[in-house]
Amino acid sequence: MELSYWISRWNKGNTGFHMENGYSGLEKHWPSLNIPAEGIALVPLCGKSLDLIWLSNRLKKVIGVEISEKAIIEFLKENKLNAKKSHYTEFTIYKAGNTELWCGDFLKLPVHKIPELSLVYDKAALTALPEPMRKKYTTKVQSLMGNHTKLLLHHFVYPQQEMKGPPFSVSVAELNNFFDHNYTIKQLEKNELDLLNYQKFLKRGLKTYLIEYLLLLYNNQGNKN
Repeated sequence: MELSYWISRWNKGNTGFHMENGYSGLEKHWPSLNIPAEGIALVPLCGKSLDLIWLSNRLKKVIGVEISEKAIIEFLKENKLNAKKSHYTEFTIYKAGNTELWCGDFLKLPVHKIPELSLVYDKAALTALPEPMRKKYTTKVQSLMGNHTKLLLHHFVYPQQEMKGPPFSVSVAELNNFFDHNYTIKQLEKNELDLLNYQKFLKRGLKTYLIEYLLLLYNNQGNKN
């Protein structure tokens, strides 16, 4: 799956994956994450998620990464944010207050330009990627995580043979392969979703089940609280 696929979807307004009101699980589990107010969060494949605003109101800094410039411009406009624009290598950077939006390929994000992170917030980013790209993505995420960085990961599991992604099915076993014994994976939520509320998925062939997970991952050498 090429990056042009996502650029095209944003350009055509084919963004059924966008959650207008953000993700409720973030607010629900936030107190238990113990992320310090002076912390910094990274949001890969952020789109124009309102979760960026939610996080920016609670943290020192939020960094979003998105391939679609249209999504970033819409985010700034819809939230009435004035941003300063700059460039670094292949990225265009929009900075508004304590929020930075890097427009470009997440896999090429320069690690040395990203400060120490308290949180990586993956809201269905991994599940947006086909299998060959998921290993590259998780390797990149780990390169950005320090010993005390926590990863909040939202993903789906369903019979992949019934429906082509995205979203793709990402099993917990696959995650265990991506994140070795140095990481602990803690399940925060497991919800079997009612397929009747996902008519588009039914039309695409999904008929058995759809399970939503919210996981917390952290390095065993860091803070486990």
